[in-house]
Amino acid sequence: MKFVDKLAEKMVPAATLIANNKYLLSLRDGFMMAFPATMFASIMIIIQNIPTTFAFAQYLPDSFNTFLNDFFGPVGNATMSISAVFIVYGIGYQLAGHYKQPQVFAGAISLSCFIMLLPFGTDDVAGSFIPVSKLGAEGMFVGILTAIIATEIYSRISRSGFTIKMPDSVPPMIAESFVAIIPGAVPLFLFNLIRYLFTFTEWGNAVDFIYQILQQPLMGLGGTLPAVLVAVFFTQFFWWFGIHGTLVVNAIIDPIMSALAIENYEAYKAGATELPHIINTTFMGVFVNQGMQLGVSIAMAFFIAKSIRMKKTMKTIIAPAIFNVSEPMTFGLPVVMNPLAFIPWVLAPMVSTIISYFAIYSGLVPRPTGATVVWTTPIILSGWLGTGSIRGAILQFVTVIVMTAIWIPFLMAMDNEYLREEKEIKDVEMDETIHVDKTITTD
Repeated sequence: MKFVDKLAEKMVPAATLIANNKYLLSLRDGFMMAFPATMFASIMIIIQNIPTTFAFAQYLPDSFNTFLNDFFGPVGNATMSISAVFIVYGIGYQLAGHYKQPQVFAGAISLSCFIMLLPFGTDDVAGSFIPVSKLGAEGMFVGILTAIIATEIYSRISRSGFTIKMPDSVPPMIAESFVAIIPGAVPLFLFNLIRYLFTFTEWGNAVDFIYQILQQPLMGLGGTLPAVLVAVFFTQFFWWFGIHGTLVVNAIIDPIMSALAIENYEAYKAGATELPHIINTTFMGVFVNQGMQLGVSIAMAFFIAKSIRMKKTMKTIIAPAIFNVSEPMTFGLPVVMNPLAFIPWVLAPMVSTIISYFAIYSGLVPRPTGATVVWTTPIILSGWLGTGSIRGAILQFVTVIVMTAIWIPFLMAMDNEYLREEKEIKDVEMDETIHVDKTITTD
């Protein structure tokens, strides 16, 4: 474990720094602004595609299938397809909170700056319009950068006191609106200038520039198996030290994974025969370590464990593990700082990731749809929801078995140690009982 100790010496301070970074915290919390809408869209598209998923669409009247498409299909345009809008507002709102500045105005200014950069099209029927794709995956990165820069400028000017002050007799909301005028005007003017300058470039607008130069290369890199394995390793590694690895790592990879998920969602919604990406937010939430704690706890509690401690511990883990709550195992087994748990804790999710990737790559399992699957969704169900196919559920079942098999030798070693300790305690208690009995007899 010397290697782990040395790695921890370097990485744990960095993880703590990341976990407390105001920009990454704002990014993480800002993404949650889109969660209710994207979750609703995911449920709607699942309902819409139930006949196709279970292969009975051909037995239904065409009018019913048309109704499903017409009723549920447009939901995505107002939710998942424009998720960048929610995220930009959310990041501005959250970042302003770290500066203790008016959050609503910061969010609104950030959103306005983002829209300022978007390319507007024209149509004889609709007039001016914004392509929906620019409000989703394609606009994700420029939206993030815009929200951070606009809110940073807004907050610094607001904190400096260079604002319009109204008399105390003016209602607070009106007074706050005037206070926000100058801090909001500066970033708005800046982003209008950026918009204008980009009209003289070959890209024509900032969104296409960022998408082609920055976002696409990062998505190509982030959507690879090696990159995901690195993310999974550090997630588990930080958890082993008691640091919330999911929050730390997701704060960095969420923009990439979310953009990949939206592109898959748009393709799935459009009826594409093959979705563009294997790895995205759905893949990470469904196929990395989903069900690991449940498989391990059931195997040990009812079939393998011999010690009382291991059996009781694993039985208490089962209920929360059904809903993928890992803390009872992380801190109850415990996994944190437990040398015997380090290897399976890190290795099992990485093996699960590799198996899942190649099962999808080979075509045995459909690619994840990009739908938002709540992390508390039990396995089997989440596998089906994430891929729109029962084969996704079967893949989950297989990975749970593999992860459990990786854990068993290490848990058996822990169990033997617990059994030895219990035997020693029992022997001591028996010796004390015999000693008391002899004392009573002598008396």
